[in-house]
Amino acid sequence: MPDYILEESSELAKEARLYLQGMKDGLDLKKILTPRQYIVFYLKIVKNTRNSVIADIIGVRETTVRDHWQSAVQKLRKLAQK
Repeated sequence: MPDYILEESSELAKEARLYLQGMKDGLDLKKILTPRQYIVFYLKIVKNTRNSVIADIIGVRETTVRDHWQSAVQKLRKLAQK
């Protein structure tokens, strides 16, 4: 298995459930998230990509990737609570 595959964690599982629930409910994540938030969310959840690899892909620092991730998750949590 490539070394850039994200290790499983309870947090990742929670976020994956949010993502899958959104898909089930017909949410268009591209309309909810900014383009960078969407890319980060997609790469982490669907492709299991580590922050360092995502940072290289989109040309930002790892801390910026974490910021985009946290913002995306906050938006989706707010939607899930409605």
